[in-house]
Amino acid sequence: MKTIHALLFLASTLGAAEVKTDGAPITQVTVYADRAEVIRTFKGRLEAGDQTLIFDRLPGGTRLDQLRVEGRGAFTLVDIRPETVQTKDVANEQMRALLEALKSQAQRQQAQKQAEARLKFQKAALDKMLVRLTTAGKESGNPEMDPLKWAAFLDFQDKQSAEIDRQLLALETDRESVQAEVDRLNRELAALRGNERRSRLLAKVNLDVREAGEVEVSLSYLVRGPSWSPSYDMRADTRDKTLEVTYHAEVRQATGEDWKDVSLRLSTAQPGLQGSEPRMRPWFLAKADFDFAMKDAATRERGAIKGEAQMFNNFGRNARGLGGNGFAANMMAPGEEAAKRKEAMDESRARVSVGGTAATYVIERRSSILTDNKPAQVTVMRSAFPAYFRHTCVPKLSPFVYLKTKVTNKTDFTLLPGPTAIFLDGAFVAQASLDLVPSGQEFWTYLGIDQGVSVERKELARREETAGVFGKKTRRTVFDQVFKLKNGKPTDIELVLWDQVPASNHEDIKVIFEEPRYEKDTEDLKMNESKFLEWRLPLKAGAKQDLPFRFAVERPEDIQVIGL
Repeated sequence: MKTIHALLFLASTLGAAEVKTDGAPITQVTVYADRAEVIRTFKGRLEAGDQTLIFDRLPGGTRLDQLRVEGRGAFTLVDIRPETVQTKDVANEQMRALLEALKSQAQRQQAQKQAEARLKFQKAALDKMLVRLTTAGKESGNPEMDPLKWAAFLDFQDKQSAEIDRQLLALETDRESVQAEVDRLNRELAALRGNERRSRLLAKVNLDVREAGEVEVSLSYLVRGPSWSPSYDMRADTRDKTLEVTYHAEVRQATGEDWKDVSLRLSTAQPGLQGSEPRMRPWFLAKADFDFAMKDAATRERGAIKGEAQMFNNFGRNARGLGGNGFAANMMAPGEEAAKRKEAMDESRARVSVGGTAATYVIERRSSILTDNKPAQVTVMRSAFPAYFRHTCVPKLSPFVYLKTKVTNKTDFTLLPGPTAIFLDGAFVAQASLDLVPSGQEFWTYLGIDQGVSVERKELARREETAGVFGKKTRRTVFDQVFKLKNGKPTDIELVLWDQVPASNHEDIKVIFEEPRYEKDTEDLKMNESKFLEWRLPLKAGAKQDLPFRFAVERPEDIQVIGL
């Protein structure tokens, strides 16, 4: 009985009417990190009975085992049959266009050769005429000619020669341009011929159409290669106290088919990763080989040293870099001003669909992505957030004052790590990098150096003192300095200043604060475990201020201190 049913099904399939869907456009594309799901949609009228829709010329990287069909209409899906068709018919519109362009350029080159020959003939004729006139007088015994005729001829000869030279130069430039275009066309043609497929991929969708009428059938397929990555523009406005964030996506694809006017979706899912937890392997112990163990230990030590170096390099970039959340940024508590400002003005360019483990951004405007593997930029989101601004400086290391801002991501979008262009009051100031910022999370962004605020660290004195007359004497090293602050901006600012005092690892070595007095953390002065000091200083517009800083290191006279 099973054999009979199979034969009947095969007969019905073979007898099905075939309908080509060459005009079925790509309607929707979902791009992942390393692949894309493409949907082609056929809309048309089908007659009742067995019908086979042929979706031809699928991209070369299509996963034929992951085809999917959806649709609406009076039909039932019977099956999907992917096929690889052997063919030598590789001519296409692109190749024919290239050949026509090459033919046109060849005709242009021929016309250039003819024009060049004519100009060179004209110049040679002028030169011969000059020679003939100068020798004719000598042969006739009357070498002297009418000066007016000579002047007229020489002027004519000079102008004509100059014009011919100008045309030859223009012709040479045009010839080089044409040759460059010919070379480009030949490269494209060679690439097409090199990528000729002796086979093509297609999918046959077999339908059981219950009654004649209009149907809509969508074929979705996965193709490897396309990708997308985030990038950002951040525009800070110090007057309005806002930070506008524009979330871009750069999409690339070289599938062999253009995505024209499609509904584009960007997914953060990682379909290339395994969908289940990894499995552990058995953990075996064995007797150690001494020589091998020594070599392995040496290798691990070199790796540890390299890792430490990389760690410190990363710390330095975070502390200095623009857009990084360095040590200083983490130490700074949030201000109250941001909470009092207006709510974020949201101007989204996409909708967010959040699944169990990933988000999908639906781009509201239709998009076109060419198959040239060049980045095509689409806007995912644009929002303006209330911003809290702060100036920071570490004058011991650098005299520059940096401006940074803190905002809260009040959108539904997770801001993925990506390069960021920073603009301050309309001017480009830096290229930075944004870390991962989930929805609802605060983040800091550096806005570069602010030349309107200055800090000068002046060493006033460093002196040695000795106290005590009888018994043990105490030795003191006093460090006396002052910070000279200036706010040259027309607005009030908050300046955070960083410096340090030495940390003692001996109970007899004491660090004494003299100015300012420090006993415990306050809102204006804080100190962390590393003895880094943080001043919070409000500065009025145009204000100048001196901030004294003096401390002493005390120890018994017989103790030698390393590090002073």
